[in-house]
Amino acid sequence: MKKIPDLYTRLQEGKVKCHVCQRGCIINDQQVGFCLSRKNVEGQLKSLLEGRITGIQVDPIEKKPLYHYKPGSFVATIGSYGCNFRCRQCLNYPTTWGASPTIKQFSNSAISPLEIAQEIVKAGYTGLAFSYNEPTIWADFASEIAREFKVAGGQFTVFVTNGSWTQNTIDLLTQPIAEDDNRQLIDAANIDIKGFSEETYTKQGAYLGIIPEMAVYAQKKGIFLELTTLLIPTINDDPEEIKHLTEWIVKDLGPDTPWHLSQFDPQLAPTEEFRQLPFTSRESLERTAQIGKEAGLAHIYIWSSHGDCNQSDTFCPNCHNVVIKRNGWQVEAIKINPKNHCQFCHYRLNVVL
Repeated sequence: MKKIPDLYTRLQEGKVKCHVCQRGCIINDQQVGFCLSRKNVEGQLKSLLEGRITGIQVDPIEKKPLYHYKPGSFVATIGSYGCNFRCRQCLNYPTTWGASPTIKQFSNSAISPLEIAQEIVKAGYTGLAFSYNEPTIWADFASEIAREFKVAGGQFTVFVTNGSWTQNTIDLLTQPIAEDDNRQLIDAANIDIKGFSEETYTKQGAYLGIIPEMAVYAQKKGIFLELTTLLIPTINDDPEEIKHLTEWIVKDLGPDTPWHLSQFDPQLAPTEEFRQLPFTSRESLERTAQIGKEAGLAHIYIWSSHGDCNQSDTFCPNCHNVVIKRNGWQVEAIKINPKNHCQFCHYRLNVVL
């Protein structure tokens, strides 16, 4: 087994530097980092989330959204508490950054990785997703769950993340599950790309850091990637920035990387400022998708909460036939052979069945 990457470094005067996310918090003794979930206890960085999940929900994998990884499957999805962002549009505000100023009390009892894994496998689910709050901040606990899940018979695991993980964290999540089993802990991820500048991230209460560079690193380490952008009027819908974002995806991650565009609904925002913003129009979503197409992206999806402009089918980039037919999050037909080639023209697709 490879050495577990260091997730913190001890500093002078009892301080520690966290290496879990890109903020790199320097934390004094008995204090917590920005994410509220890691505490310096006498020079050791302890996770406050060990054994703490908000429950288990079952979703179609398309809801993550992952359209090219195990399409049509269902995944047991778990989350925990806290986040390293303070996004003003966050849908999971009560368990991320709005529940309390510090994470000290929990309504549920601690549960072990083995118990979580066995419960999910016993229920008959072969896939496990880490979502709802930011899984990067509890990557060590998540990696233990992923290991137990696969040992117990689970087949695949996915992260739904803001992409602020570090090289250390990615190295942890891509370790083999055992010395004699090369399957890695995390197989796929959807990264929420909120824009392509620090200014745009700051408007949302987030932090760009080196998210693009770490997305490339995660892909090189074998994590299957899809990207999502919640398109928010006046915040991250600037056509020039979108152009730079999509050109980066094509150049550094590849033109077959799926990109999901989601419609912003101000009524769901936790902050008054963002509740005053307009609803994302159909025209804006389609205009943004067109920018991505002109940059060379082959797979662009639109999710509209009103359902008036959804684009969810997967087309073969070569022959342009529909290879995955969807009705919302429900897969109705898959025209891809077991080796991930288009059944019509045999083009090698960026899909994992």
